[in-house]
Amino acid sequence: MELKHLKYFVEIAEQKSMRKAADRLYVTQPNLTRAMQNLEDEMGMKLLIRSNHGVSLTTTGESLYYYAQSVINQLSEIEALKLKDKEYVQNKLALSVGNIILKDEIMLNFYENLQTRHANISIYETSIEKVLIHVAKLEAEIGIIAVNTEQYPALNKILEIKGLEAHEIASSPLYVHVGEKSPLYGLDSIEPRELLRHTYVHLPYDYFSNINELIALGDIRVMDFKHTIVINNYHAIVNMIKRTDAFIFGGKWQIDELKKGHIDSLLLNNCDVEKKLMWIKRKKEILSIQAREFLDIIKENYAD
Repeated sequence: MELKHLKYFVEIAEQKSMRKAADRLYVTQPNLTRAMQNLEDEMGMKLLIRSNHGVSLTTTGESLYYYAQSVINQLSEIEALKLKDKEYVQNKLALSVGNIILKDEIMLNFYENLQTRHANISIYETSIEKVLIHVAKLEAEIGIIAVNTEQYPALNKILEIKGLEAHEIASSPLYVHVGEKSPLYGLDSIEPRELLRHTYVHLPYDYFSNINELIALGDIRVMDFKHTIVINNYHAIVNMIKRTDAFIFGGKWQIDELKKGHIDSLLLNNCDVEKKLMWIKRKKEILSIQAREFLDIIKENYAD
């Protein structure tokens, strides 16, 4: 099996078009078609489904795609080792983060450990659902998410469907984060019902946030909050908390970072809901050196 054919196959899978893949690979479409026919003959089965709408993968094709992507990534790592001077190695990491505000020190520590002048780091701050999509579609190598115990069963089902796996980093009781403008600022803990008069800020609705609507917090449910604001950016959410009496829910791993911005963290009393901090990867992929180094830093900062 030729590595070139695997690279062609991966490009076709990602572009979903023979023409677009041929353009990006700088090969003719007939040559690309012949290469895929050879690959299918070698595998002994169909890998691609061609239609008027483009190209999609068969079940076997999807499995081969993940293996091929992993092989190509690992070979790139080996090629990088051939370079004697580390300053010429390009470090790449695509990361998707859902429902958590990472410490500033994490990215600083990762940057300092790169030992190179060339770095390509992409961070997507989004919802839990989008994180799973990013990792499944190879738009991110790893995902970092915070889910609660009510969302966890649904998460496991989706992970299985998408060929992903999750690893727990830490668990935490539920906290309420408020700014200095809030009358709740300075308290150590609070009863759920006391929050009803305040504004609840959260990310845009998705499958997982819809599950939250029915969650019981003591003697109330999340759906009982009448004053809510939806914001799709973490920094905008933090600014809202700083300047109003609004609040957000979170876990213990956000306490230190939010405290720097004079945002207090109150333990939610009489609440059985817990949060889990987890990292996500594709089942069939070996992580890059950069991803493993980043996860080491995450664990050093957050692991129980």
